[in-house]
Amino acid sequence: MSSLASLKNIEENCCITLDQHAIISVTGEQRDSYLHGQLTVDINKLADDQARRAAHCDFKGKAWALMTVCRFSDAVLLSIAKDALTSSMAQLQKYGVFSKIEIRDEASHFQQFALQGTQAEAFVIEQFGKLPESPMQSLQSSDGLVIRQDYPQSLYWLILSPAGAEALQTYVRQNQIVNYPSSVYEALAVENGIPDVTNDNINQFVPQMMNLQALNGIDFNKGCYMGQEVVARTRYLGRNKRAAFSFCIPAALAVKPGDILEKQLGDNWRRGGTVIRAATLGAETWIMAVLANDTEMNAVHRLASAPEHSFTPITLPYSVEPNSENLAKQK
Repeated sequence: MSSLASLKNIEENCCITLDQHAIISVTGEQRDSYLHGQLTVDINKLADDQARRAAHCDFKGKAWALMTVCRFSDAVLLSIAKDALTSSMAQLQKYGVFSKIEIRDEASHFQQFALQGTQAEAFVIEQFGKLPESPMQSLQSSDGLVIRQDYPQSLYWLILSPAGAEALQTYVRQNQIVNYPSSVYEALAVENGIPDVTNDNINQFVPQMMNLQALNGIDFNKGCYMGQEVVARTRYLGRNKRAAFSFCIPAALAVKPGDILEKQLGDNWRRGGTVIRAATLGAETWIMAVLANDTEMNAVHRLASAPEHSFTPITLPYSVEPNSENLAKQK
């Protein structure tokens, strides 16, 4: 695989192996009604050609995992971080015994990739007949499915069977397309404000603290689901005081989810927030952290573990919907 010093130098045509993600499949006649009571989005309204971002929460509204949800054949697939797989699977299976469903870890049946560029689009057309045109639209074939991403929209997410993955890898080799490791996708995700839940951050944050509402990952008008009361109160009563911000540090640093960010206040530094996603490239580090939601874009931060580097937030490609009084009045 090719290394990358900076996202500014990313090749127009590239393939990224997403080995940091796993797949859960849910099948059975009650799969939709069961998942409807577990996830933050309305599974009953999920179309065959649609993917949604979603959260799986505990009864306190804290996220076990964030995921991409889509349909494939007679299953609902959940693309989830491997680090969150065990805890989320355990909770899904705990309550799934009361429904006519089957929940499986499909690690051996699917591989995941991200593609971008005209050559990548040619492969998608070859395998799926056309390109998904709108953000989070999906297309299926016998070898898997493809999802056009929302941020950035130039990126395609592929969930492929072993045969589909082999076809992609052959295509990448034959067309000399650059193949990057998963850290490059992690950097792209941070740059575009896409959160995730892994390691020490499992069951630490309500979805809105990670901007999931801005990514169409919460349906506030659906029926009951695990954690709904807390998620709803957070929205309508203005109780959320945190949001996720992204940063780019012009140095290669060892950072992991759960690390602490400090904020400069005059001549002093105080705890500012927690890293939820991080990627280190050859010459830069990308981090996404949950901070106070009134953090200003010129506010100076640093990592507690690397105080010699200071930095300010970057602008995200979406607007985080405000909570508080305006929403309470609208309600």
